[in-house]
Parts: sequence; structure tokens; C-alpha cells
Amino acid sequence: MRRKTVLAAACVSALLIAAPVTAAEVEIGSSLASGMIGLGDNDFSTFGIPSSGFGVISPGVYAAFYATPNVALEPQVGLIVASSGGSSEHVLNVAGQLDYFLKPSGEPAPFVFAFAGLLDSSGSGVTPKTVGAGAGYRVPVGDRLAFRFDGRYTHYTEQGGNSLTFTLSIGGVLGQR
Repeated sequence: MRRKTVLAAACVSALLIAAPVTAAEVEIGSSLASGMIGLGDNDFSTFGIPSSGFGVISPGVYAAFYATPNVALEPQVGLIVASSGGSSEHVLNVAGQLDYFLKPSGEPAPFVFAFAGLLDSSGSGVTPKTVGAGAGYRVPVGDRLAFRFDGRYTHYTEQGGNSLTFTLSIGGVLGQR
């Protein structure tokens, strides 16, 4: 079951990456710092630099493909692998996000987004799906660098609960502006 989930996640990621290849601009980045707060019965909080274990539940690494100067399609992946005493465990987060920037990509701009994904953990018998939305602010620095500040609300299926996450990310911009 877990291998099928990981394979499905890899296929979805490949499709998200391949679909917008014609985009004139691509931003590839990673979360730098992230804080998460569980809501309701999920009484937990995490904070990490870089991004609580390479984006376990928040985006770890992303590639934003700009379909227009204001719209980007963004596959995301985060992974933790821990090995000890001859056994290993993993947590894999794979998601797709749709971003809408209120100004063109070359300018500082607020943005809103919606996302869907799944979590696979080798120690768990379930594979929760994630859905959510958020808002942020993107600040280009020069022609080839951008910082993002965002907050997101995430719902987890399989009785996983809900969370709020706040993230600082950095990205490199490739292609034309």
C-alpha cells in the first residue's frame, strides 16, 4: 500500500512539473524557516530552521511555473528519512499549489493560494490527504532572487486534524521576465 502511495505521489509530481514546461519564468526554492500550530484536538507546535525537517508538512522544496505573470502552478515536496539500528522510517509530503499574485511576478506582491497533497509515513497505516489555502507576500530581490512570507491553513484527512503554518522561503528565478 505504501509503495503504491509513494508511486502515485511521484507520478502526480511528474505531471505537475511536466505540464507547465512552456512557462517563461520558473522559480525554484526552499523553505528557510517554518512554524506550525495544531488546531482543535491537535495540541502541538513545531518550529524549524530550515523549515521543520525539510518541509515535512509545509512546503520543503517548490518549483513555481508561471503560466501568466500573475498565476503560477507549483509542485512541492518535503522528505525526512531517519535510520537507526538497521531500520529506517520516512515521512514524505507531496503537494500541488495554485498561486495568484496581485501584481506581476517581477514586482513585490501579495498572493493567495490553494493546495492539495498527501502525506506518506512509513510508521503509519494511513496516508492522509491535505487540502488548504493561504496568503503571503513575495519580494523579488534583484533579477534572480525572491523571498516569500506566507501563512496557510491545512486540513488533514484520516482524522489528522488541522493546522496553521507560517513559512519564510527563498527562491531562485530562472527564465525571462
